[in-house]
This record gives sequence, C-alpha cells and structure tokens, in this order.
Amino acid sequence: MTTPVAETALISIARRLIQIPSENPPGDTTAVAEALTKLLNVPNVEIKRFEPQKGVVNLVAIVRGAQTGPRVVLNGHLDTFAVGDPAGWSTDPFGGEVRDGRLYGRGAGDMKSGIAILVTVVRELAQKQSQMKGELVLTLVSDEETGGIWGTRWLLANVPESRGDYLLNADAGHPRVVRYGEKGVMWLKLTSTGKACHGAHVHLGINAIELLMAALQDLLTLRQLPTRLPDHVLKAMEEAREVSEQEGGVGEFENLRDITMNIGSLHSGHVPNIVPGHAEATVDIRFPSGFSGEEIKRLIAERLSTHPGVQWETIPGSETEPALTSPDNRLVQCFLKHAREKVAPEAVANMRVGLTDARLFRHAGMPAVVYGPTAFNMGGVDEHVLVEQVESVFQVQLAVAKELLSIE
Repeated sequence: MTTPVAETALISIARRLIQIPSENPPGDTTAVAEALTKLLNVPNVEIKRFEPQKGVVNLVAIVRGAQTGPRVVLNGHLDTFAVGDPAGWSTDPFGGEVRDGRLYGRGAGDMKSGIAILVTVVRELAQKQSQMKGELVLTLVSDEETGGIWGTRWLLANVPESRGDYLLNADAGHPRVVRYGEKGVMWLKLTSTGKACHGAHVHLGINAIELLMAALQDLLTLRQLPTRLPDHVLKAMEEAREVSEQEGGVGEFENLRDITMNIGSLHSGHVPNIVPGHAEATVDIRFPSGFSGEEIKRLIAERLSTHPGVQWETIPGSETEPALTSPDNRLVQCFLKHAREKVAPEAVANMRVGLTDARLFRHAGMPAVVYGPTAFNMGGVDEHVLVEQVESVFQVQLAVAKELLSIE
C-alpha cells in the first residue's frame, strides 16, 4: 500500500494536469507535455519528445532495468474533449477542484487522472531500477480523441520503444472491471437520389427519404447476425456479466457480443409539400472479433444491392478493426488478481464498450488491458472522478507493473 503522502501527491499531479488545457480540437498539447516532462525528470528516467505535427507533442519515458526481461509499456492520452460553453459547470473546467471526494475538471476522467496514475507508477518504479528485470516505457500521446494518427499510430510506426510485451492503459473504466478487448468500428454515409416534385403530385416524383428508409431497414438486419466470438471469450463475458453490467448498464453484454448500429444523422427536405429528391444519413457500425472490416463492407454491399437509388461510402478515418486479448492471457489474469486483492474480491474481466488506443497496441501484437477510474459526465459538464477510485487504480496498476518486471 502507498502512504497517504504518496496518494496526495498522485491527486496533486492529476489536479495540475487538469489545470492545463489540452482540448482537441485544437489539439495543441505543448503545455501539458512540458509539465509532464518536468514531472518525469527524475533519476533513471530517459525522456524522448516527438512532435510529428506542430503542437502535437508525444512523450516517451523509459526506465531501463538492471537486468533483462519484458518491456512493459504504459499508455495514455494528453488530449481531451473540448469544454464548449462553460456556463453549465458548477466549477472551473480547468480548476482541478476536489469537492466531497470528487475531482472535477475537463479530462478528469478522460484521462488526466489516468495520466497521473501512470506517471506516478513510473516515478515510483524508477527508484527500483536496480531491481527491475526488463524495461518500463510510458507513452503519452496527443490525439487519441481524433484517431491517433499522430499519436499512438505514429509512435508504433516510428519509435521502437513503444512496442513491447505488455500494454497497460489507464483510460476511463471502473476499478471492478478489467477490460481486455474492443469492437471494430466503421462509419457510413448513405445518400439517396429520387425525383423532386410538388407534394400534391406524388405520382410524378420519387421520394428520396423513402428510398433511404428502406435501405436503412435492410442495413439494420446486420444486428441479427450470430456472434463469432470464441466460446472461451463468451464464457468469460457471461461470468463477468452481473458485476460488469452494474457499472456499464443492463444490456452491455448483448452490446459487446453483437453487431450494433446507430443511425446518427438523417437530413433531407425542407417543407411538407415537396417530395424530396435527395436524402443523406450517417451510420455507426460496431462489430466484435470474428468479423473483419472487409467482411462488414461485403455484407453492407449485399444488403444495399437491391437499392439502386442509394449509394454508400465509409467515412475516411473512421475504420478500425476489432481488438481482443484473450481473457486467459497472463496480463489479464494479473490485473484481475490484483484488482480482487486491492479493490473488490468480486472484480471481473470483460470486453469494453468504446475505443481506446489499447486497440492499436493489440493490432501490433501486444496483449493490452484498460483499467482506470470511472469518468462521470465524460465529455459533458462537471466531468469528474472519485478520488478513492483514482488511488485504488494506482495501487493495482503499480502492483501489475511490479509483478511483470519482477520487482519485489
């Protein structure tokens, strides 16, 4: 267990990071990266700074152990959602206020507190460098909220130290649930072309909205496809269901198991008495492991082939493949063991709703776990975390890193 002083220092770091705006857009992380460089400037830590685009700053901090062993990579993102209109907040969005056991501010949950946890892990383990068997690498990236092109994707392609044997991420979650996989994502744009005319003369027109509605109805049948998740993963998800849905909401199990679709926007027409000649919709499709992006495209094409008046395309930059680490993997089991010992004996491991950069490390062949505090009102007003959860997640992240690096 860490001492109260260490826990206070952890929250102090989280507060300091919240007080430095790093909204994306615009995506400039220069100031917060400078603050973190100072925090990581301790003995046995080597710091590398990369700026592949102006203002898009990524940091890599390395502790090289005295003996050979695995490379344990920690990952977090410096950028946050934008605040928007601060009028609805009960506190300064960049104040880092602690009130009634809660830490408030933009990025408190997504993921300045997670960054503080990982930085504190590095600072503590740097003091045990002589005992370390392997390497500890912290990757702090700038553009997770916008796809990671100049952040994690860039590091994995250009910085060898960003690749290793294990990936530990502290993005938003819950201390009772260890997350080991994420669904694939694809965004679509559908457009339909009809024939406009006066609404009293519908026999002379072709309604583009009706064309699009029929196509969307056929597209929604993708939800009915049976899952292809491996049996051992489904079994682990079933075992985790009760506890996980207490945190993620009833229906989370089916969401994680199945293909899901959300019709996010629909635009057409201007007035009731004109038959619209053009309509447009956007759709968010998420699919579990067992399906690939190319297969999803083929299935979409099959369903829309009977709708010649409707065209579709994927929205550039939206596509990502599913990413799964087996629940039996040593990393998952290590997190689960320490979460049960230090947080809650009923802690479970499950897939995750929503994307993190952990998926990119899985795509690179690394087992990866996301384990962080709950982000209340994430992206909204009065975003906050529970101080107790931040401290609990730190305890577990530290214990896992120590075990993987053979530190007593």
